[in-house]
Amino acid sequence: MNIKVVGHYISKIMIVISIFLLLPIIVALAYGEYKEILPFIYTIAAFLAVGIPMMVVTKGDDDNIGNKDALIIVGLIWIIVSALGALPFVIDGCIPNYVDAFFETVSGFTTTGASILNDIAALPHSMLFWRSFTHWIGGMGILVFILALIPSTDGSTFNLFKFESPGPQVGKLSGKLRHTAGILYLTYFVMTILEILLLVIGGAINGKIDIFNSLIVGMGTAGTGGFAATNASIAQFDSVYVAVVVTVFMFLFGINFNLYYLMILRRYKEAFFDHEFRLYVSYIVMAIALITINLTARSYYSTVGEALRYSSFAVLSLSSSTGFATADFALWPGFSQSLLVMCMFFGACAGSTGGGFKVSRILVLVKVVWVNLLQVLNPHSVQVVKVNGRTMSDEEINSIMKYFSVYCAVFLVGFLLISINGFDFVTNFTTVLTCLSNGGPGFGAIVGPYGGYSGMSIFTKLVMCLLMFIGRLEIFPILLLFVPKTWKRTS
Repeated sequence: MNIKVVGHYISKIMIVISIFLLLPIIVALAYGEYKEILPFIYTIAAFLAVGIPMMVVTKGDDDNIGNKDALIIVGLIWIIVSALGALPFVIDGCIPNYVDAFFETVSGFTTTGASILNDIAALPHSMLFWRSFTHWIGGMGILVFILALIPSTDGSTFNLFKFESPGPQVGKLSGKLRHTAGILYLTYFVMTILEILLLVIGGAINGKIDIFNSLIVGMGTAGTGGFAATNASIAQFDSVYVAVVVTVFMFLFGINFNLYYLMILRRYKEAFFDHEFRLYVSYIVMAIALITINLTARSYYSTVGEALRYSSFAVLSLSSSTGFATADFALWPGFSQSLLVMCMFFGACAGSTGGGFKVSRILVLVKVVWVNLLQVLNPHSVQVVKVNGRTMSDEEINSIMKYFSVYCAVFLVGFLLISINGFDFVTNFTTVLTCLSNGGPGFGAIVGPYGGYSGMSIFTKLVMCLLMFIGRLEIFPILLLFVPKTWKRTS
């Protein structure tokens, strides 16, 4: 580990985050919440008190970032930013227990959306804004945003981009890494603003949603995090228009952002015939159709249209890992719940803001199984795994298989640790799944879409925080922090 490189990048990010904290101060001023200004000022001071001295001490050549350095930077910065980002809630007193505040902040930055709050609407506007803004920062990635702003040498900083971006395949959209990060965040920003504008326009027409809630819902959808400023999530607005807009954008934010770049270049065929995209659309359509049929057959809703509306929202909410709710799907038939669990596990596309195991990995696993079956039928044949017309190397396939193995191991250990809390099997199982997939709600009466995690023990909440970090950062940047060899100094 190169201490100077690691320290310098972490200091840069902490200083930038301190600037972000000016935004909730502006919100506090706009709503006359003057008491809430001081907690954010203290938090800014905490970020700068650590960041500035660290930057001075580690000043030097910070572009030579190796794999190990990148892993440490990615893992540490998410933990540090979450730890300090929890301070406004504690200082203000709206979440007085630090572990609870840390849980809420980790859930925000990792875009999980799990909450310990029983009365969300009671929080001041500025605190609600900061809580949801963590979604927006974490959605595309803290480091990706920094790379878009700070000039650096592409060759080494690509490791940061690679380890923070979700999914097994990360490629440069353009020749310059800074340009790549800029393209990603510009697309992200434009889509966020478009959704917010559509919600504001709808609210102006039907009066169901105001500007502040449009902003909160927009950031929650963009980051696929699902924090709302209401106690009943999207159901609070009782608006088909709002539900449809959010449903569409949950789908859009679950698509690999590389495909949007291809469409900008008018390479439409390459984008629409992408294998991962086609599987993503196929399994979503299948899940919506089957759940709609199941809900209609069991007479959960009076019309097919109503069943389609609620099933579409739930499927997109869980497949994109957003976690918004318009209905309590924990009360739906077991078949529908099983399909939703499948959606939560599959997740969204690689290179999107969504969570889950990622559709690209599912695609490769299915192809590997198929190739192996063909190999059994004809042992002397040569079978290869192809994605988008390209033959995958053994190294790429092995990487995904290793990830799947470690994912299963982490899930099992997490499940055993969560089970200590004494809740039922469904609660324990879906709690671990929702943390690793960064999905938010679980199933059952306790942690369903209108439930929460306030009843969990401190130990369980800390385990959940670890699982949320592991899920968002694709396992290895967090797990390797516990390996002594990782910290061996190289310079």
